[in-house]
Amino acid sequence: MLIIADSGSTKCTWIVNDGARTTTVRTRGINAVQHSEEQIRETLAELPPCGAVTAVRFYGAGCGATFPGASEKMRRELAAHFGTEDVTVESDLLGAARALFGRGEGIACILGTGSNSCWCRGGEIRQNVPPLGYVLGDEGGGVHLGRNFLNGIFKGHIPLKEEFLSATGLSYEEIIRRVYREPYASRFLASFAPFIHAHATCPEVREMVLRSFRDFATRNLSRYPQGLAVSFAGGIAAHFEPLLREALAAEGCRIGTIVESPAEGLLEYHHGR
Repeated sequence: MLIIADSGSTKCTWIVNDGARTTTVRTRGINAVQHSEEQIRETLAELPPCGAVTAVRFYGAGCGATFPGASEKMRRELAAHFGTEDVTVESDLLGAARALFGRGEGIACILGTGSNSCWCRGGEIRQNVPPLGYVLGDEGGGVHLGRNFLNGIFKGHIPLKEEFLSATGLSYEEIIRRVYREPYASRFLASFAPFIHAHATCPEVREMVLRSFRDFATRNLSRYPQGLAVSFAGGIAAHFEPLLREALAAEGCRIGTIVESPAEGLLEYHHGR
């Protein structure tokens, strides 16, 4: 039984394949840097029993060569939960690259809760502009959209303050508390993406979203070899696809594939090895 997982900070897609049948399960996301062993175990406990597992291929936020300690923590927890030592833990960015381009070449991007990008070739990452996380970077991701939206409604640039507060049942005081004093601030900020999407015809919202995607292009994509196809994985990329294509076309990017989850592409990649 092979298990392949693609995890962002908000949600994780698990594919269970026994060689003849494939089952997909979704749980909360796991960020190996942000989450403790106990939090990781709590999320793994959401998975149903899946029989004898021979190998696990986990691609996740906060994993990979940049975070060796967090990756080893994740590997230990997966090995203990599934009862196998054949566990590899890689970054969600490498997962997106392999799913979107296989062993080909291009610019692979993630636009989900956060954002990330790389130049990939041969199933490996050749260059990565550091995303810097939701405080310092993550342009174009859900947190970036949520942060800019809240800034806009409370400072008067986006005329949807009362409608937003009524729809969410939130107050200014609670928003400040949730962002600055409670855990999972990134998830909280990204949770406003559906409201933003539903009001994307509002001129001020539309311009905010386009500007966020243009920021992603100018601060990240401009650093890679030009002329390569740029493909995306992630919920923000998939749900805002028309605006994403418009913004990046204006920046001279050649857009390729846009998928919500790279899980199916990863299954194809590993079965094709």
